Amino acid sequence: MAYAQEIEIPHLPDDTESRVRSYFEVWQAAAKGGKVPDRKVLNGHVLAPWVDDICIYEYLPQKRDFIIRIDAPNIIDASGEDYHGCSPRQIDLDFGTTLHATLLEVIDHGKPAFHRIGYERKVWEEWLRLLLPMRATDRQGRVIEQVFVTHFFYRGAS
Repeated sequence: MAYAQEIEIPHLPDDTESRVRSYFEVWQAAAKGGKVPDRKVLNGHVLAPWVDDICIYEYLPQKRDFIIRIDAPNIIDASGEDYHGCSPRQIDLDFGTTLHATLLEVIDHGKPAFHRIGYERKVWEEWLRLLLPMRATDRQGRVIEQVFVTHFFYRGAS
């Protein structure tokens, strides 16, 4: 088992790089009136600058679980793991995190969550993890709740 240190933070740190801040601001602008944004608004064209960073976790209400529909290439490269098709419970088992519980909070409250994730690879690294609630609609018009999970490198060992 690998180990990740996971610290919830109330907002993005002041020294967050502009690319990460822009990603959150695009989501925030789509969350008008505090509503969870729709994928029709935050489509592939709008999210193109971050497409390699976005994991899509789809909520399965009957199981109170998630399935990872898309595992971002950048996080696969960084972690060496591909969790496509898995439950985030597997990530919690592998890394000692509480991702599943946090995802449920994001779904239940419709609000984003932010973490600093510490991870030992060759050296200790810190990453920012953003969990952003989203809504999509299937072909029958049913709402699908999702969470966009993104990890951005924050800083390495000094």
